[in-house]
Amino acid sequence: MNKNQAGYRWKAAMAATLLLTVVGCGTVGQGASPASGGTSTPQTGKTESQPSQGIKLGSNGPITIDFWHIQASIYGDAIKEMVSEFNKEYEGKIIVKEVFQGSYDDLNKKVRAALQGGGLPAVSMAYESDTLEYMKAGRIVPLDEYINDPTYGVSKQDLDDIMPGVLARQRIPEYSGKTMSWPHGNSSMGVYYNMDLLKKAGFDKPPATWKEFETMALEITQKANVPALVMSNGNNGGSFRSWLRTYGIDPIALDQSGVNYNNPQAIELASMIKNLSDKKAIVLAQDTEQEFTNGRAAMEIGTTARTSSKLELVKDKFKWGITLIPQGGSKEKVTELYGGNQVLFKTTPEKQLAGWMFLKYFAASKAQSIYAAKTGYFPATKSAQNTDLLKKNYLDNPQKKQAFEEVFPYARIDVSTAARSKMDTSVGGALQGMMAGKMTPADAMKKAQDDAAKALKEYK
Repeated sequence: MNKNQAGYRWKAAMAATLLLTVVGCGTVGQGASPASGGTSTPQTGKTESQPSQGIKLGSNGPITIDFWHIQASIYGDAIKEMVSEFNKEYEGKIIVKEVFQGSYDDLNKKVRAALQGGGLPAVSMAYESDTLEYMKAGRIVPLDEYINDPTYGVSKQDLDDIMPGVLARQRIPEYSGKTMSWPHGNSSMGVYYNMDLLKKAGFDKPPATWKEFETMALEITQKANVPALVMSNGNNGGSFRSWLRTYGIDPIALDQSGVNYNNPQAIELASMIKNLSDKKAIVLAQDTEQEFTNGRAAMEIGTTARTSSKLELVKDKFKWGITLIPQGGSKEKVTELYGGNQVLFKTTPEKQLAGWMFLKYFAASKAQSIYAAKTGYFPATKSAQNTDLLKKNYLDNPQKKQAFEEVFPYARIDVSTAARSKMDTSVGGALQGMMAGKMTPADAMKKAQDDAAKALKEYK
């Protein structure tokens, strides 16, 4: 099987797996505790090489490692708590220092600089495109030997506890059969809706399809006297790519051989956006969350990771919920799977083992329940939902449970390519030109096709 065939089959298998996964979170097994020195059951048996061989954590004092991340506000608070809990559990053995590095772009730039000049952390957040870049530089560690390590590895039971789609992200075809990253956090694209404004316009639920959305949006704008949807005034190319997938279209070919934006479905979607924008049913804003949470827009489409901030900002101002984005003509419901992963950089054997222990801890049930409770992220494991913390959190915050049940089961990662960001920017530029009246929807999609294809070719 060639690489293209492998990519296609993996994508199909992952999509089916995700759609079969209804709810979940769970425990990436702790394996054996370093304190106990016990042995976990490896997934695939012993490996010839044992990365922990000869290393006894804490024998020469605690090993200090850095963890670089991009999370601030409530997300940063969750990171601090998880790191604090880890440091308590591994007191005398490992000390993790969490370092906020700004946005993903900021983080990636700092990692690139460290790749050239030194100073790499032991662990860093990374998207698939980042991981591929670091692989090319030969500076990150495949995790399979750690997963199968007889002392510090992950048992088959605990490995099976990880959400299938989440685990698949760590083993995409481009990783050549290796596990090159480990779970951090996962969210999805959903639609937040103001139930009070929907009812004011005569609707008792949000739209299930884009056709319903267009009709409802015009009614809401007229009867509730507010825009139906607020969108970012920045680049919306990534959102458009995700929306187009609901029509059963792969904007980026599964084998990365080309793009597909100049088609009837894309033109239909772009025409809807233009029509609603012209009629003020869709408005643009720098801070879409502020517009929604202050009741100045009936709907906002964005990451489910913002459910916690929505709860804090809306309070009891109005009734609201979050559900799956409107769907096109796809046979299977779909939305975008978001969230970064974590990678282990090549440093010293001791720091690499310490970094692996942190990776494993972070993706386990205890830490993931903290992360999910404090943020809108979904836990990476199935059993995390059974923790007392998350049970109570979902009971107290039904919108978070709603997102978990109505959105996450349909979340699928899009094709991993280093060109995706530039492609999204190109498509976003075409959409901006269309909304400004400089080109028709058909012309905008032709331009999106040409520019995205050029971007993809540049990265091949």
